[in-house]
Amino acid sequence: MPKIGKAARGKHRWIGLVFDKNYLEFKSVKDSLLKILNCTDIKMYDYINEESRRSCIIKVKLSEYVSAKQLLNDKECSIFSITSSGKIRLVRSRLDEYFQRQIDD
Repeated sequence: MPKIGKAARGKHRWIGLVFDKNYLEFKSVKDSLLKILNCTDIKMYDYINEESRRSCIIKVKLSEYVSAKQLLNDKECSIFSITSSGKIRLVRSRLDEYFQRQIDD
């Protein structure tokens, strides 16, 4: 059976998120994201919860991207978006740069 082509897989965006110290574990972050974005499943990548860095990356469908960004950038939300891209490599490097600037300041 042939592999599914790239175009058939659907387009998506990666969103780099930062959260505050109220989220102590992976499950609490994921549950909160499910509630904020009002969806049934979210794929989380690169979850880091340390003293100086609390971040993760989520993958959303391109059709849901605009509404997800608006919901995550709501001022009342303690999880917010720092960066997004169609390539996870770029989101990873931007998150690294963001936290490096936080340490330098």
